Amino acid sequence: MPLADTSFLVDLMRRDRGALKRYAGFEEQGIALSTTAITAMELYKGAYVSGNSNNLIKVRTLLELFTLLPIDETIYEAFGRIAAGLCITGNPIGDFDEVIAAIALCNDGEIITRDRHFEKIPDLTIIAY
Repeated sequence: MPLADTSFLVDLMRRDRGALKRYAGFEEQGIALSTTAITAMELYKGAYVSGNSNNLIKVRTLLELFTLLPIDETIYEAFGRIAAGLCITGNPIGDFDEVIAAIALCNDGEIITRDRHFEKIPDLTIIAY
């Protein structure tokens, strides 16, 4: 189940053509999509920062379309490995995105994003739009 990164969900809310086309393609193929609690938190933060109550409704409605993947001991360890590796090589991408990458890798290894820094994560397949 491909994992939707925050950038993809924000672009869906903004009705970005590329994001909408990619989403429609998954829907046509019957492919369920997932996301993370980290992404949900980032979306809610953005909605509250915007001060627009309609954005809260958009976030709630959008999140209902995705399976929220859990975080467990497997994810903790994967995060540690990924974050340490990026830190050692001088290529960190930020804790939240490293957690999102760990969750993706511990599931099917695919992430839907426009954020190129995920390319620094070995074995992570990037689904661009």
